[in-house]
Amino acid sequence: MQARANIHNLWRKFVNSDYVDLLESLDFGRHFTWAQGTKLRDEQGRLYTDFLAGFGVHNAGHNHPRLVRRLCEELAACGPSMLNIDAPLPAALLAERLSGMTHSTLCRTVFTSSGTEAVEAAIKIARAATGRSLLLSCRGGWHGLSTGALALMGDTEHCRGFGPLLADVMQIPFGDVAALEEACSRHRPAAFFVEPIQGEGGIRVPGRSYLHTAAEICHRAGCLLAVDEIQTGLGRTGTDFVTNFAEVVPDVLLVGKALSGGLVPVAACLTTAETWSRALAGPARCNLCASTFGGGRLAMTAGLEMLDILREEALADRAKKMGTQFLEGLQKLANRHPMIREVRGQGLLVGIEFEPPSGLLAAVVPRWARDQLFAQVVAAVLLRDHALVTQTCGLAPHVLRIEPPLVITPEEIEGLLRALDQVLAAYPSFGSATWSALRKTALGMDL
Repeated sequence: MQARANIHNLWRKFVNSDYVDLLESLDFGRHFTWAQGTKLRDEQGRLYTDFLAGFGVHNAGHNHPRLVRRLCEELAACGPSMLNIDAPLPAALLAERLSGMTHSTLCRTVFTSSGTEAVEAAIKIARAATGRSLLLSCRGGWHGLSTGALALMGDTEHCRGFGPLLADVMQIPFGDVAALEEACSRHRPAAFFVEPIQGEGGIRVPGRSYLHTAAEICHRAGCLLAVDEIQTGLGRTGTDFVTNFAEVVPDVLLVGKALSGGLVPVAACLTTAETWSRALAGPARCNLCASTFGGGRLAMTAGLEMLDILREEALADRAKKMGTQFLEGLQKLANRHPMIREVRGQGLLVGIEFEPPSGLLAAVVPRWARDQLFAQVVAAVLLRDHALVTQTCGLAPHVLRIEPPLVITPEEIEGLLRALDQVLAAYPSFGSATWSALRKTALGMDL
């Protein structure tokens, strides 16, 4: 405990004191000292099972031995990196691989250090390629926290105090093709940014034909389709990507999070040669989406090895199989526990939505607590009593997100189902969770 206290004190002095206070408010703060596969170990030697995977970063598990070994080999080779006056081979090889596993027309790539940077590149490409300014996105969508990405998100609380943000951005309902049709016909947008499954918005899965119909609408209107698979891609939902590239070829595809196995920051913005030519052709413009660290040697090496691991260990197939087992088990829990409003997801991207408070509690409990308190208490108790790492969705905090490494085992899934059953039996209502949270935050007692 001493190491954790010292680290938190350093954070309070030099990094972010409010974040540490938030971690400690429901006893989320842990000092993890080791990670391998699906497991984490804290300073006390307690072993945890990770059902969050860094919000979808560790698809291959923590510190995959092949990935660690390959990066060590690359470091030992002392090769040049980030010279920014050359065209390094590893970036070309990774771009070729990404094009090969998506669609051959997605043959131009901007490598970045984060998904948010990839989104910013896509915004620039869309506006330059079309000569239009309006950008469409979906309510509940999450594309990052830069000013451009925040504008796409449009969430009032996340945007408050940071304005004016990027102009000419409009949100429409997710999954609503009629709203997209109307927006495209009335406003002539440059691009439509959409997640094929909303992650932070509450693990919301649209109808099967949504993306295909959206592509048709966009292309008729001369609007680029920018599909954000930063969280859903690379095996997470039971296929390499949610997008069926035989039916839908986006003008822009965004990839990130799991691309380097969680060891080196990397993301990518893929686009077609036609879109690239319209936006960035010529020696004066060809580097206008470049960055100092984009395409660095270690990041590209990690990306290539991660794609090999994804294929050779059949992680997408594993996610599909494990996800089916998990969703079936959760539905049985939903039949027993009235607080579960809905279970939804695909592969190993799963959301459990809880019922909101009703009656007097709905009137007296502050809105922020109504939105997130129950799911946060469930996550806190799963961590404390069962050593299981989960968390809520960023834009839908009443939804508990389950997003483990794709190497999760059937036994580990059954363990989470048993633990969740016990937690919901102990906290059968919003009132019971509220009382427990008050005891913790106001009186310093255990949940």
